Amino acid sequence: MRPVTWAGRWAWGLCGLVTAAALAVGGTRLIVSAGIHSPPRTRTLRQVPQQAVVQVQTRTVTVLQPVTSLNVQAYAGQIQVTAAPVTHVQVTETIAYHHTPPAVVQSVSRGRLFLADPACANDSCSVSFAVRVPLGVSVTAAGGALFISGTSGANLDSGGAPVSAINIHGPLTVSTHGGPLQINGLTGPLRADTSGGPVIATRVSAATATVSTGTGPAEITFSAAPESVTVSTRGGLAEVIVPGGPYALTTNSDGAPQTIAIATSSAARRAITITTGGGRLLISSGRIPAVYGPPPITGHQPQVPVRSAGSATQNWVVNNPVPPPGG
Repeated sequence: MRPVTWAGRWAWGLCGLVTAAALAVGGTRLIVSAGIHSPPRTRTLRQVPQQAVVQVQTRTVTVLQPVTSLNVQAYAGQIQVTAAPVTHVQVTETIAYHHTPPAVVQSVSRGRLFLADPACANDSCSVSFAVRVPLGVSVTAAGGALFISGTSGANLDSGGAPVSAINIHGPLTVSTHGGPLQINGLTGPLRADTSGGPVIATRVSAATATVSTGTGPAEITFSAAPESVTVSTRGGLAEVIVPGGPYALTTNSDGAPQTIAIATSSAARRAITITTGGGRLLISSGRIPAVYGPPPITGHQPQVPVRSAGSATQNWVVNNPVPPPGG
């Protein structure tokens, strides 16, 4: 593969960003085919010419400044953020492109780390981010599939791709635009709108929760008695498990079967409102699993970037490629 000239192509060092970087320069070449169509209600992706060569490279950077919040914007790439007992943020980028590697923008200002791939908005490229952050960091992320774990709050928009949020220690706001949402462990307020995507949430101890799924089903299991719960499915199944009681309960299933197995009272200070628009409705109380949640969303597991060994080049034939983003 022709040597890559890195000068001028990476926007590192913006706004006083101090980094320690490890580069895997050779990377990988992927041969992809045309005719792959984007799934409905996902971000539009430019179709790749037949037998176009996609070059893939990884870059790992350690951010030395203190970081208290993270904002990641990716046009089609996957975003994985994991909180861990570390001192510094570590960012691993997986960059896919045809001719010129895109500039990846990074900046740190007042404890806020910003990562983005604006060049891929109008070019055939994609950048996936895998970020390890110290405990206590909150995250805002928009892009393709989102996998967030252990952060102190999250504001997420997947644009049609799946979202997995695990052990979020703070508020969680999610918009998936049709993608599935899985939550396993949440302490802060929940606001979720999936526009047709299914919701599976377990170990939820949020005081308040507002969930709208469109036509998708919603299954929510609380591990602590909530103050206020509102669920709307417009035709999908709604199943809510809550401990304790009584609750001031309001339900409307438009004639569909309802199963109510909790203590209710119109004078109760805790309130639950569920509307299904024709979907089945179930509300019960019981022992909540304390450790294990539902199985992961099939087919959408986070892919940990693998650093290329040296500058060796490998050829791969991809049968079902995902074309890079573009106009």
